Amino acid sequence: MKILGICGSHREESNTNKLVKRIAEASQCEFELVYLSNYDIKPCTGCSMCMMNEGHCSLDDDMKVINEKLMGIDGLIVGAPTYFMDVSGSVKDLIDRSSAIFYRGVGPEYHPDMPWLGQRPLADKPAVVITTVAGGGHERAIETLKICIGDIHRTNLVAQLAEIVQMNDVDEMPEVLSRAIEAGKALGQALAKS
Repeated sequence: MKILGICGSHREESNTNKLVKRIAEASQCEFELVYLSNYDIKPCTGCSMCMMNEGHCSLDDDMKVINEKLMGIDGLIVGAPTYFMDVSGSVKDLIDRSSAIFYRGVGPEYHPDMPWLGQRPLADKPAVVITTVAGGGHERAIETLKICIGDIHRTNLVAQLAEIVQMNDVDEMPEVLSRAIEAGKALGQALAKS
């Protein structure tokens, strides 16, 4: 079973990225971490070429690599720091651009009366979403992740974490680490059942 962990902070050792890694490790499954800071992902232009081109985006950047990774996974973790009351821009770009996989002819239709919405290759695959924040805005950020990853991609969200860490290091916050480990175990258990 392969899990893809999306580390959405541009600081490699950020609290968000550390928790994504902890969740992945606790799953006891094979995993790969993708640090968005190492990828060039342009914003979606809304051109709809992916709809007309079997799910292949017209933009030439690293999102092609990530979309290929998404097509081959069994489970997903998406970590996004909360910036200005929502997910970071790089995570939002990833979410927007991941919609290209809806047009690859894989998975159940999103809605039978609306074929232009494509299919969902990640449908029913277990997922965990997480956001960290120093102060506030995490409610909106976790809601964005739940809607985009859970509802729109139709994954099976087995855990969602919105952690207020202030200016602390999660490595020194046992209660936060414990919740991340439990989320990872839930992800591993869900994968074992699938």
